Amino acid sequence: MSCQKFSRQYLHMVLSAGRGLYALSHVDVSRLFYPSKEEAKAAHAEDKKNGSNMLGGIGSAGRLPEPTIHYEPFTAAISYPDRSSGVFALFGKSNFFCSDSVGHSSIYNTEPEPQCFLGLPRLDLPKGPKHITICIPRTEAHVRRDSNHMYNLYIMDMDPYSQCSFEALIYYPIRRWRWRQLPPPAFFGDANYRACDNVPFAVVDGTKICIASETATYYFDTVAFEWSKAGDWVLPFRAKAEYIPEFGLWLGLSAHKPYNLCSVNLSGVTIGSCDTQPPAQYVGQYVDLPGDCSLKNAALVNMGSGRFCIANLDWCGARP
Repeated sequence: MSCQKFSRQYLHMVLSAGRGLYALSHVDVSRLFYPSKEEAKAAHAEDKKNGSNMLGGIGSAGRLPEPTIHYEPFTAAISYPDRSSGVFALFGKSNFFCSDSVGHSSIYNTEPEPQCFLGLPRLDLPKGPKHITICIPRTEAHVRRDSNHMYNLYIMDMDPYSQCSFEALIYYPIRRWRWRQLPPPAFFGDANYRACDNVPFAVVDGTKICIASETATYYFDTVAFEWSKAGDWVLPFRAKAEYIPEFGLWLGLSAHKPYNLCSVNLSGVTIGSCDTQPPAQYVGQYVDLPGDCSLKNAALVNMGSGRFCIANLDWCGARP
């Protein structure tokens, strides 16, 4: 499998540039992977032969490239300190969605041509800092239900007190792009529910968003627009888990430090009630940090073609 066959060759990074400004950079990660599976297996076998359990590296992504654009929200987040600084999400393979703290939204095309912004309708309500975004490729079931665009974007504010917690960006041939309000999850009605960071979620069967509260897992059918309960167990992931069709498994980072890789078969959780939690398998990362560094945060990024990047944020000394 060649690096040239990546579904995504670039890791898109949005960084704060100060004074409410954001910078978008594209990091070429092809040098982080072996050119073929055979070479990767051979290198792993050599590491084991030498008695090393550490993750071997073949290259470096180098220094962070210069930003391709700077994004200045229409309304700066500092004007609304109790709200989110905005929403940023990959929308398909080459489009980047951005929204400011009051809901003004747009799409930026990252391809060299046309590399332009497209204005979108404003969110019905802005989303708080504890939100999740899910981009789902459209299926035949979606087309029969509403429109015929390639992707839908779902944004859910995990704050149960939000007046409009769940919306979907859907393309309609007549009225073009518009936001559609969706019903909130059932666990928002639980008096003991509290919004938390890095809510575990995954897309199952291509049409269902599976998401967990602190005590149970639910799923939303994006065709029927209905919520159902999967079971009284919690997804073991930190934030989003990605589906790997070659293995029929969902891969993510575990919910607790050191955020090891975690895989689960979720294929049966949306078929009626699943009383038993699907078993999880864990793989350690074995990353050797310098003595004055500690892991602060981590994220798993799907690069396509069965390749993933793990982005770690480490505290080193007094600064991250």
